Amino acid sequence: MFDRLRQSLALRLAWQYALMFALCAAMLFGVLYWLLARSLERRDQEAVEQRAEDFAAAYQLGGPAGLSALVHSDTAPDVRTLFLRLISPANGAVFMAAPPDWIETQVEQIPVPEWAGIVAERKTQTVRVPQNALRDYTIASHPLPDGWVLQVGRLTDSRPVLLAPLRRAFIGVGAAALLFSVGGGTLLAWRATRPLRLVSDTARRILETGDLAARVPGPAGSGELDVLVRQLNTLLGRNEAHVRVLRDTLDNLAHDLRTPLTRLRGTAELAMQDNGDPAEARGALADCVNESDRLLHLLETLLDISAAEGGALKLNRTRFDLRSLVDRAADLYREVAEEENIAVVIEAPVAVDVDADSIRLGQAINNLFDNALKYTPAGGRVTLAVSSDDAGPTVMVTDNGPGVPEKERTAIFRRLYRTDSSRTQRGFGLGLSLAKAIAEAHGGTITVDDAPGGGACFKLTLPANR
Repeated sequence: MFDRLRQSLALRLAWQYALMFALCAAMLFGVLYWLLARSLERRDQEAVEQRAEDFAAAYQLGGPAGLSALVHSDTAPDVRTLFLRLISPANGAVFMAAPPDWIETQVEQIPVPEWAGIVAERKTQTVRVPQNALRDYTIASHPLPDGWVLQVGRLTDSRPVLLAPLRRAFIGVGAAALLFSVGGGTLLAWRATRPLRLVSDTARRILETGDLAARVPGPAGSGELDVLVRQLNTLLGRNEAHVRVLRDTLDNLAHDLRTPLTRLRGTAELAMQDNGDPAEARGALADCVNESDRLLHLLETLLDISAAEGGALKLNRTRFDLRSLVDRAADLYREVAEEENIAVVIEAPVAVDVDADSIRLGQAINNLFDNALKYTPAGGRVTLAVSSDDAGPTVMVTDNGPGVPEKERTAIFRRLYRTDSSRTQRGFGLGLSLAKAIAEAHGGTITVDDAPGGGACFKLTLPANR
């Protein structure tokens, strides 16, 4: 159980997304933290720099005396909370004022600018000097035109201390959000990947038990995994049908081959007798050749059907009139129809051009026509009709025989399938299978229905000409 959870796709996805969430949240917090700290820092710097400019203006109007008067006046009470120092070009402090709660060691920590005493155009410089873990100095050094330097400073809260509650809040909320994302993500991913687990369980059941009828419980959604499950069920259904057809084909093939092979063996044994008549031996060998030809024809037909169903049947397409194949089939089976006293009617009023393999398509039409002649009673009629409509070119073979029961209209196209009423007829039961395979190889279809006057009506439809 632990190994299955450890290897679970849902759990891995949840942890990966939680990690991505944590990284993105940390990056976002880092940017916001930096912007907030920078904003607070800039606010303190601007306040100190503004006071430095005010003091510089007072110095330019009244010199050190004017600066001292401003410090001790009651018009600006916040001045008493500021540090003020006037530095001469010789780096000596000419005037200094500090808040009452500052001590000498604190003042000594405030650095003197290196450029004090140099008469030059310089901008106000602001620095932070740590006092302790809670407080920092914010010092602005403002150059004066005569080379003197005016320093203004005040104590401010340390940025790490000021923003500590924000960091603690982020850590607490972030940890809770991370745990929630892992738990919620695992639950959602577990539900989302449920079709995959069902597929895995079904595949394992098929491999362990050989039950080809097993299916993945079909979800009703329209998501990608739901569609995958439905497509997999369709594939399993087709595979089951192919395996069933293969088993039936092998069973029927073994049954249908037993008789000709037994006959072939008996005939060969008769020909091998030493005291036999040479003429009878030659006749027996001739029968062996005929039986061999029938078996070879059976195997070749099976190979053609398999190639057509697998999409490997080579088609030499040419453009021709579909009526020519119907006329050729009528000429080929004319003697058979006359012997059985069966009338053959051709209904082909107009030319119907198709792009197809004339030899293969002729095989399909011949098989449909031969099948109709087999089941049409003496004195009956078989109609060959050629037409074309929106569905495409069509060949209809209609007889007035017993027809095809509705429950067998799908089975008659299976390989070697023969109904109980057709056991006495000639052939191996491959004609309709080959005709259907050839039609589908051309992209067409073959269907069977009741004829209007009784009997069966086979309809071969090809794709519409483009």
